[in-house]
Amino acid sequence: MQDATPSPDDFDPETVTGWTLVRAYQVVARRFYEVLGSVGLTPMQFGVLLDLSTRPGASQADLARRNLVTPQSIGELLVSLEQRGLVHRAAARPGTAHAVTLTDDGRRALARAVPAVRDLNAPGALGLTAEQAETLNTLLHTLRRALSDPS
Repeated sequence: MQDATPSPDDFDPETVTGWTLVRAYQVVARRFYEVLGSVGLTPMQFGVLLDLSTRPGASQADLARRNLVTPQSIGELLVSLEQRGLVHRAAARPGTAHAVTLTDDGRRALARAVPAVRDLNAPGALGLTAEQAETLNTLLHTLRRALSDPS
């Protein structure tokens, strides 16, 4: 009887989209950490500050959902951002959510980070044409929506 398990010799990782995405993520993430580290932020901190700049007063749960992390993780992150004076969490009544907003220092940190992130994401910096960058961005959003949909 022949073994139905495919041989690893028949597996070409260069043809596996998800694996290519993981490998591309590692390269891009490293660059994000370097660029954002130069302005004193991590990619997750940048994401939360950016999110709050467009949605002031978001709750911890909203921020966790939108940034694809657990409420516990976002809670720890918010504590560190609050200690640095980058965000403010309004006092809440029991059973209600804390509204989180950027402080002036948070807005200044974001203003320092955005040009660096914009440069990092320029099509040429990614080794892409403008059209390729737009197509890739569209495809990645499609993938993210498809894999995030719980149904």
